[in-house]
Amino acid sequence: MGRFLALGINLALRYSMAYSMSSSSKKTVKNFMRSLDQYCYIDEDDNIQKALALMNNIRKEGKPLCLVVSGTGPFEKKTIKGIVTPSELVFGLLSRFLKGVQRSGPIFWEGQFETECLKGTNKLVKEIMLPIKAYVRKNELLMEAVFLLDKYKMDFLPVVSKDEVAGIIHLDDILKEIYSIIQKGK
Repeated sequence: MGRFLALGINLALRYSMAYSMSSSSKKTVKNFMRSLDQYCYIDEDDNIQKALALMNNIRKEGKPLCLVVSGTGPFEKKTIKGIVTPSELVFGLLSRFLKGVQRSGPIFWEGQFETECLKGTNKLVKEIMLPIKAYVRKNELLMEAVFLLDKYKMDFLPVVSKDEVAGIIHLDDILKEIYSIIQKGK
């Protein structure tokens, strides 16, 4: 996937340079981010079973498949600690088994998937979440977000304004813009 992201970034750079010369609008993060009210929140101390139920609900509602993990930061202030996507849920549930496979090789048996899933549901969200490694300011150029998403190998990035999280930018949002730029450039 990294190769395709790099190709997309190079295409976006080439077309955005040409496009920006003909367009007076700046491509800033605030124009592409999604507001926080589009996401579902979960506490870092909730268990995976609750996260699975929430993920199932947002899938049915057609919302972004991402749970925003909140927790208590300095001075008892609620902060965004991480993100949980379907990948973290699947691999978080089955991580105990997957670690054993790396040591001894894969050994599978009937009913194993169900057993491993049930054993993992009591883990806490903070054990499986993708911690926030970076953020981007909402007035930064879109290329800053692309750079950070690539650097930290993430699909989501919090967007801040005046040291408060104002939204989230997702790789899909950038991909839509790349597609739009390429369509206009034809």
